[in-house]
Amino acid sequence: MAVAKRTSLALPVAPPYDFRRSVEYFDQFAPAAGGTARHRDAVVTGGFAPEPFVARLRADESGLVHARVEWIEEPGDGSAVAERLDSFLSLSDDLSPLYDAAASDPAFARAVADLYGYHHVRFPTPFEAACWAVLSRRTPTLTALRRKRSLAESAGRVVSVDGLRPPRRPASGDVEESPLRLFPTPERVAAASDAVRETLDDDPARAVLGAAAAFESEDLSALSSRSLVARLCEIRGFDPRSATFVARRGFGRTSLLPVRERRLRTAVADLYGLDDATDDDIVRLSDPYGDSRGYWAHYVRAWASLRGDGGGGDGGRDGDD
Repeated sequence: MAVAKRTSLALPVAPPYDFRRSVEYFDQFAPAAGGTARHRDAVVTGGFAPEPFVARLRADESGLVHARVEWIEEPGDGSAVAERLDSFLSLSDDLSPLYDAAASDPAFARAVADLYGYHHVRFPTPFEAACWAVLSRRTPTLTALRRKRSLAESAGRVVSVDGLRPPRRPASGDVEESPLRLFPTPERVAAASDAVRETLDDDPARAVLGAAAAFESEDLSALSSRSLVARLCEIRGFDPRSATFVARRGFGRTSLLPVRERRLRTAVADLYGLDDATDDDIVRLSDPYGDSRGYWAHYVRAWASLRGDGGGGDGGRDGDD
């Protein structure tokens, strides 16, 4: 990969923070395949700010996360990369409300002990989360990954990065994990509308292009969580379940609970020792966590996934967590 210039960033974090926990979760996160990878003790990701870049992330003993940003063409906006990486790894999230509430919840306290210092790993951008929600809806994960790869190749950028390796649990099948595929911005997708229509089936293409138009023309991040979900539901191909998924996993709105999520019910039943967990159980058990209820749900899923219990930290099908 030819590099035009490098930028070094030191990203502060809200303690407690354990970079290793983020790496462990990332290793289970199937939607990251192709766009984020591992290089020894670093996480490698990339995108556009607005120029194409690749960033290598490592943590030091003081808790800072360091990013070495390599610009592929012309140098872009380093502050935009810093903001993007902060959101991707939720470095600024305050975990104290979640952990304080867990002190009165012995079952969930076990998950906190296992995941202590883990901050919510989101999709690299909200738009990527929206596209994944569309591409994975009622679709096997492997098929969704092929669609995502094709979209990145048709509207994004493919770069070769030495030394990358896939997550420890890559998706099965013939989906390639390397080279790195930079997922496109809404502007790039809108500009490549003909290629998107040729790449994707009719319904996913319309949904992706509709999402691109909304994300390009509106500051969706400025909306309240309720208004954000309502606005996303207005986009073709999005329902309350997928809209809530995008709000949580893309925009970091962790006051929201997942909607009708089978894998969360399975993980809650396992953690709390229930024969079966219902949606009412999830509402009841998450209620003490207030605006951290979505973080509670994510921790339960991450705990089950890292235990190998099938809770699934991979984004799943149809917008699962």
